[in-house]
Amino acid sequence: MHRINRIFLSVIAISLIFVSACNSEKKEDSEQVLPFTITNENDLQGKLGKEIVLNLQVNEKVTILHALAGKDTLKTWKNVSGSLSYTFNTSLSGIGKHDVKFICSLDNGKVFDQTITVEVLSDKAFNLLEATILSNHPHMSSSFTQGLEFDGENLYEGTGDPSYTGATFVAQVDLNTGKQKLKQPVPTPNFGEGITILNGKLYQLTWQQQKCFIYDKNSLKKIGEFTYEGEGWGLCNDGDHLIMSNGTSTLVFRDPETFKVIKTIQVATDKSSVSSLNELEYVDGLIYANIWQEDVVVSIEPSTGRVIDLINCFALVNQVRAAPNQANPRPEVLNGIAYKKSTKTFFLTGKYWPTIFEVMFTRKNS
Repeated sequence: MHRINRIFLSVIAISLIFVSACNSEKKEDSEQVLPFTITNENDLQGKLGKEIVLNLQVNEKVTILHALAGKDTLKTWKNVSGSLSYTFNTSLSGIGKHDVKFICSLDNGKVFDQTITVEVLSDKAFNLLEATILSNHPHMSSSFTQGLEFDGENLYEGTGDPSYTGATFVAQVDLNTGKQKLKQPVPTPNFGEGITILNGKLYQLTWQQQKCFIYDKNSLKKIGEFTYEGEGWGLCNDGDHLIMSNGTSTLVFRDPETFKVIKTIQVATDKSSVSSLNELEYVDGLIYANIWQEDVVVSIEPSTGRVIDLINCFALVNQVRAAPNQANPRPEVLNGIAYKKSTKTFFLTGKYWPTIFEVMFTRKNS
């Protein structure tokens, strides 16, 4: 038995040496020195409307060198070497992170490529606002709120269900009591996300199931569904398009009749990109979004992705955390934005919160 084990171990050792040699050879091949370098690769951030210059050093004669964004060729150089530069047009690219791929060919037929990322930030500083509490309204603390929306005087809510026990639903909610006047359960394993109402239809995203459910807004009877790729987080509309978040810095505009993507924008301040965009609301030409796991809401310019306002909601969060809650002693994050046109006020709540706050967004005291 010991002899067999020694033979077996010897075979394994020889095999490992062979694999290690092969891996070293592959690693050596994969680490070939590029015939060009981007010398300012760590300094490719700039403001919208300003030029970002990419500096290249071509270390040997290159037959042809392309700069591409997706499938579009930005610039082509032929028979070049030495120092080159490319000016990235931020006005055309828009706000956000954009990949630029450089591909070059040598006389011997070898091809090399490198992709770098250029980040375009807002060219305007944002305003600092705060959510000032006007009144408190009861909210069912058993609701893991994902979407909140007014249609006239009627308040609608959509929830998720972290326990996957059938607690996902859409409902029409009585603002004065917090109770559900009309409710439509959503079958497990669907995890409900953002909601919005457009043209008599209520749309509800799902987190990872890649489905958007469509309901009649009056009966909450399901009348259809769409499918999409990726995750669904928040949802609102501008009267013409459905606007969807997916937890990144990107917002997707979709056709409400087909769910086809019309356009996308990326969101940034003048300091950094803004990711984890979650629940959405469209009001007077701006998109309002809460940032997941942050006690803030931002307003966003739909045409550019600029953050216009940063709104702190600390007063709401502090009040919820300070109040004893027998039903759910550990309320979770801020989530849920609705706007009531008749009062011109916002209504904010959170996951498992016992309160919906009616607020105004006011300039923060300096």
